[in-house]
Amino acid sequence: MNKILIGGLLMIVACSSDPVNMDKVLFERSGQYITNDDFHSFFYFNRKVYNGPAYSLHKNGKKKEEGDLKNGFRTGVWHTWYDDEKKRYTGGYNRGKEHGKWIAYYTNGKTKYEGSYKDGLQEGKWIYFDETGNKELEEIYFSCTEECEKSHFKRPCPKEGKVKESKEL
Repeated sequence: MNKILIGGLLMIVACSSDPVNMDKVLFERSGQYITNDDFHSFFYFNRKVYNGPAYSLHKNGKKKEEGDLKNGFRTGVWHTWYDDEKKRYTGGYNRGKEHGKWIAYYTNGKTKYEGSYKDGLQEGKWIYFDETGNKELEEIYFSCTEECEKSHFKRPCPKEGKVKESKEL
């Protein structure tokens, strides 16, 4: 009975609803955030991973980034800001890797680039802009198809995430 009660209390502490300052409360080890510095190199023994909302601050005290952690990894949409509180980028994560749509901004608020990631690698069409908001460059990143996957079965695709086409505008 005591083990169940202690386990329940640990779950409540590890699953916070109030955002925590990642720089003060959490420890980052290989992209995973834990709530104690007793990190073990074998992942099974890392039982104190953090789940819940988190943020970090710039040295001047302004918010730097904000998002959710699940099983210690960044997940969902994260937002970051420059130290003058202007938005820097918005992008998705899945198990600590970039995943989904990403948009970055210049300090003047204009879009810098936009595109998508899949498992940490750029994919599909990416558009890059100059500081005035005009399109500068379009790039198409290689995505592995079924036919491609058959040629390197059980190995990562060597072409994935690399530029397939590039067009200056």
